[in-house]
Amino acid sequence: MKENHIKLGLALAVCVGQVSFASDCGTPGKKVDFTHGEARVLVPSPDHRWEFISAGSVTWEHSAGLVILNYETKKRWNIGSLDRNGTVLWSYDSKRLILRDEYAADDTRLRVFDLTGSGPQELHGLDRSIKRVVSTHTPRTEESLWITYPQVCFSDGNSSLVLLTVDAPHAPRSGGSGKNFRLRLSIDLTTQLVQQYEDR
Repeated sequence: MKENHIKLGLALAVCVGQVSFASDCGTPGKKVDFTHGEARVLVPSPDHRWEFISAGSVTWEHSAGLVILNYETKKRWNIGSLDRNGTVLWSYDSKRLILRDEYAADDTRLRVFDLTGSGPQELHGLDRSIKRVVSTHTPRTEESLWITYPQVCFSDGNSSLVLLTVDAPHAPRSGGSGKNFRLRLSIDLTTQLVQQYEDR
């Protein structure tokens, strides 16, 4: 989808019951952390229809090529590369794939692929939407020191809902001590709505 089709919201998502953020996460179909320097990483989907592949890099100076393979047709889709560290996370129903790309020491990119059709479709613009929400919590006289996603998961029983913790401390642009800041978000992959999330 184009960027102008991305819907961005800041409404508070109210949880039902006295539950924590962690307990709202479902059991992932498969989750693997890897680096671009690893020789080869293969992560099949739970239904064994798809496979995520990181081809690895011969040297640390080069990126690792990333591929999604359809087991049935043997067709391969190149989905870019990895420069540092990454995490791949399959939903329990094999309908979606999350790639957390830690491409820089001070920044992380979140990519989501829909696999309900004949080939993987990336949901473009989600990471920009997340960072727009973070920016609304950063005073104009301050800037983020880094933005990382220490926790990301699919909601329990709902692979179209992603739960995300953002670590984004900020400090005055003119210099001075920084302030810790963490934000919890929910992302509806159907509507591409990004909302603030709090446990009750």
